[in-house]
Amino acid sequence: MPHKEVEVNGMKVEWKNNKKIILWGLGILLILSLIVGISYAYWMVTKKQEGLNKVSSGCFNIELSNEKNDIKLENAYPITDEEGRKLVPYSFTVTNTCSLFASYNINLEMLEGTTLASKYIKVMVNNEEIKNLADLETTNIVLNNSVESRKLTSGSLGSEDSEDYTVRIWMDGNITASDKEAMNKVMLSKVVVDASVSKYNPVDSGITLLKDAILANEYQTTNVEEAKNRIANKQAVDFSKTAPIINWEESHANTTTIITVTLPDSSLVNSGIDGTELLTAQNVLPQIGTGYTFNSETGKYDLTGMKSIDPTSVDLTENNYYYYSNSTILEDGKLKVSATCSDLIKVDRLVNASKSKCKLNFEGGLEYDATCYKLTVQRYSQTAKESDKSDKGIYTINDDYGTSYYYRGSVLNNNVYFAGCYWKILRINGDGSVRLLYLGKNKDSKKEETTIGNYQFNKLKNNPAYVGYMYGNVLNSSYEQSHANEVDSNMKTVLDNWYQENIESKGFSSYIADSGFCNDRSLATGDGYSSHMKFTFNAGVRSRNHQPSLSCAKHDLFTTSSNSLGNENLTYPIGTITNDELLLAGSLYERINTLNFTFSEVSYMTMTPFEYLVEPFFAHFSIIEFTGKQSYYGVNSTIGVRPVINLKADTEISGGIGTSNEPFIVK
Repeated sequence: MPHKEVEVNGMKVEWKNNKKIILWGLGILLILSLIVGISYAYWMVTKKQEGLNKVSSGCFNIELSNEKNDIKLENAYPITDEEGRKLVPYSFTVTNTCSLFASYNINLEMLEGTTLASKYIKVMVNNEEIKNLADLETTNIVLNNSVESRKLTSGSLGSEDSEDYTVRIWMDGNITASDKEAMNKVMLSKVVVDASVSKYNPVDSGITLLKDAILANEYQTTNVEEAKNRIANKQAVDFSKTAPIINWEESHANTTTIITVTLPDSSLVNSGIDGTELLTAQNVLPQIGTGYTFNSETGKYDLTGMKSIDPTSVDLTENNYYYYSNSTILEDGKLKVSATCSDLIKVDRLVNASKSKCKLNFEGGLEYDATCYKLTVQRYSQTAKESDKSDKGIYTINDDYGTSYYYRGSVLNNNVYFAGCYWKILRINGDGSVRLLYLGKNKDSKKEETTIGNYQFNKLKNNPAYVGYMYGNVLNSSYEQSHANEVDSNMKTVLDNWYQENIESKGFSSYIADSGFCNDRSLATGDGYSSHMKFTFNAGVRSRNHQPSLSCAKHDLFTTSSNSLGNENLTYPIGTITNDELLLAGSLYERINTLNFTFSEVSYMTMTPFEYLVEPFFAHFSIIEFTGKQSYYGVNSTIGVRPVINLKADTEISGGIGTSNEPFIVK
């Protein structure tokens, strides 16, 4: 290729001999003439095998995939660590594609021609502690034209398992004009994945307790205290962002879908028929938009130009676009149509429409005349364009027992096999017990398989008492009476029955810890018991404000009689996930997140109260939807249930490294 120079976003890009080297001129430190380059087009992986392979049909391979956001020193001048953390990372996935267990190092090798010393470079892998490149361990050089190699991180993978990584590199903000040897220098580097057959296993290293294996496995070390120290030194968590952070792009289906919309017939308006008093000429028609907007941060749509209109009356010929979201019949004893036109997961572009007379079956066996619209639509949804998976792994927060170690982000190594089921590790509780979220009977369970069925939290919704895992007298005159732990909720009954059948009757009860489950009914507004008053619970406020907490009042911490720290009202030590645990894991209120480890493609309930509304009377609790976003539903909604249990602190394992194909196996 001939020599060529062009300007790209204010940066000078020089092409020589088929090598792409980007040169950044400095604009802030005027007394320096500092140039930093990086040859990011040559990130690669080496493949090698050490030792004997006793499986004659065996093979070994490590693949790099999902490479996004080539490393660029966007501002080639010294910047603070806080600014460095905000740089767009280089992202990639390491996958073991063969049948053998593998260990690997991820190294950064400086190439011939590098003149900038490592001590002037800062590096951050995932959300780990920021390090000076010169402080990283030196390791063997793999590439012939390398002059220095530093180990960024290491890991192990079972067959077909994978791990995501992000890397950020920037110039140390402490560089000053007196650092003459940092002037007019260049850094050329490559990432090298150096892998070999391995037999890493916490048990083989003498670590047999599950809680210790979890911590050691974060860095695959034999020193649990060292792992704790490294976890404590991780970068602070930003709970206002999902983990991982996802940028979304529109996804337009290539085929059409037929949907049927059934609405009360216009003849019912002002008809005097019981239950039709709330109908108007407008709300018996579908809400149709003439345009839409898409938010790449949330992955959601808003319809614009909304009108109540008969879709068969609009011109759907070429370049005439109309959009539909949904229409909901509210079942509160009277017909009323509600349309949602904002904050939508999907919208449908109308391609064709027809209508016919039909019947609408309403609550209580009532039947009304209706119009059925048959809509042929092209569905608009969203796909993940790219993501920042830096914020992942194990972090710390205090709970009622001490220091809790919780998993966050797109982690893939928090799997446990116990009692004939697969589980996701949520956290190590402050008492050393391990909290597990049900995954299913199979390691690759999906959708409904990740639940034990769909149930109601409580069968009624018209009293604030029904937000309770247990509740008191609904005809009450005080908060204490309303939220007394006297009557089992429907969900508690379901979970108790499941525990008795799958844990107790099969002899696994001796493994279970009584660490408690928080049904936080503390109030942010209102008195908490007046059924005619609107009020909110603190947990709902924490959800909206991105402020998770694992502290729980004694009255709301559900435990059995063996744990006096809680209310001692449980029959069996089982519950569900809480909204605060979802926040810790990286899900957010009204933000789509399909890459978080709590995502399961179906909606499922928490045991966290959200708010109580009037007109109509409605007790709400927090849930996580099938899109991975936090939301809230009425307590009488039928929704999936995923049990949560705690294993005792002295629970031992017989093997595994926590991945899907190599889960920790309870001994």
